[in-house]
Amino acid sequence: METALRKATRLDYNPPKQKHLSALISMTFHHPGMVTDMMDILSKRLRENSWIISFKVLIIIHSLMRDGNGDRAIAYAEAHPSSLDTSRLREKSSGLVHIENIHNYTSYLIQRVHAYRELKMDYIKATTVNKVSRLRRLTVAQGLLRDLPVLQKQIGALLRCKFHMDDVDNTISLYAFRLLVEDMLVLFQTVNEGVVNILEQYFTMSQTDARAALEIYKRFSRQTEDTIAFMATARHLQHEMHMTIPVPKHVSDKAWYSIIVSKYLVG
Repeated sequence: METALRKATRLDYNPPKQKHLSALISMTFHHPGMVTDMMDILSKRLRENSWIISFKVLIIIHSLMRDGNGDRAIAYAEAHPSSLDTSRLREKSSGLVHIENIHNYTSYLIQRVHAYRELKMDYIKATTVNKVSRLRRLTVAQGLLRDLPVLQKQIGALLRCKFHMDDVDNTISLYAFRLLVEDMLVLFQTVNEGVVNILEQYFTMSQTDARAALEIYKRFSRQTEDTIAFMATARHLQHEMHMTIPVPKHVSDKAWYSIIVSKYLVG
């Protein structure tokens, strides 16, 4: 385990090799108790004053959150905030662009941990496994209007990860950006399905819940525009990231506003 971590965070201009990430992910399934040891070592590596090592540590933690066993990595980060503390990272001028990317990346991962703490689950993993978001069938009484704003905060943090790519001549930022794009595709699907569910339940909501639902939709509409722009940027890099990025599909404003107007005219 220590050998894989050392090789995955070596001081070079390449992202962690997939074979090392796969080995670490596999260990979390075969030896779940190792997650704590892994995160302890990664936390120490994060305190080294190197943007290269810090970026790789964040990529590994993100990969463990996405593909590792259960929510152990997220739970560790929740209990040990210093495991995602990059605030003291300093670098000479050659690393300034990377450090800005790292700080935005860190803020997103922290928000993902916050969402897990509030919702008691990781919606990205749940939606990826089940192919359909839990929000698609969740009722208002079960927390639909509570969960959606939390996920919208997570999307907001992800949208702020506008990595500076023009000045980046290595593949570390590109690898991290691909992980973020993959998260965005799932998050947007999750929230979009939740909004569709709100639309279907709208006529049965109380006036208070209907107003809360409208605020969720307004935020969703703004974030949809930002997500489309985010994905357009990513689409320019899809060849380098070895992935195909679809155009996000979402609930139309026309459908929503016709429902909303009807609700208030009737109510």
